[in-house]
Amino acid sequence: MITRAEVLMGRDKAHPLTEIQESNLARLLTALNIVRRSYGKPLVVSSGYRPAAVNAAVGGARRSAHMTCEACDFRDPDKKFAEWCQANLDVLIRAGLYLEDPNFTPTWVHLQIRPTKNRIFKP
Repeated sequence: MITRAEVLMGRDKAHPLTEIQESNLARLLTALNIVRRSYGKPLVVSSGYRPAAVNAAVGGARRSAHMTCEACDFRDPDKKFAEWCQANLDVLIRAGLYLEDPNFTPTWVHLQIRPTKNRIFKP
């Protein structure tokens, strides 16, 4: 199970969540755990909640879904999870998740609940 603590990465201590972020986080965790159960293998969060300063420091997008608790990245150096996600879009759809095109995420998988035009989207 992917936990709140894993996604928050301790950053909520210095940067407490707003009501909207709390709501987003609850939705995100539900969605991510649907995928986690279906995938059936451990997943390691590489980037979860990013307060604005952290997001800027890591070169994140100006309106990153990480800042609003609508996105999470998972380590995926061998691209196995990315391949699984692409082959199991029905699970992503059921969970309400969108996948950043793995061609742009060389060692991680980015999943988000913030809707985009396409289920697999380019950054």
